[in-house]
Amino acid sequence: MSEYSGTVYSLRIVAAILIVTLAWDALDPWAGPSPFFVLASYFLLGFVCAAAFPGQVWFGIAVAVAAAIGFEVLQSLVPVRDVRGIELIGKWLSASGGVILELVLVLVRDMRQRER
Repeated sequence: MSEYSGTVYSLRIVAAILIVTLAWDALDPWAGPSPFFVLASYFLLGFVCAAAFPGQVWFGIAVAVAAAIGFEVLQSLVPVRDVRGIELIGKWLSASGGVILELVLVLVRDMRQRER
């Protein structure tokens, strides 16, 4: 196994852990983390998902955005939690921001390798 595939495998495990953690937070009726923590978590999810699928970036984007939207909608199943449009947009934008950061870093890395 090459180092590259080991890194990708590790990133996929981290993405799975983040997804499970965010799902737990979405379905926990007593969850009350700060909005900054929630948005940072979705940003990290977007970043990790984009990095975990380097040859299939669209799949990583789809996973991150689907998680952001899906977990907010799942909150409607919990009686004391509610679904808010602004939270949905914030989570989606945070996940998208993480994806964009990863794509920019990949672009910069590729440009530096071409210069050599």
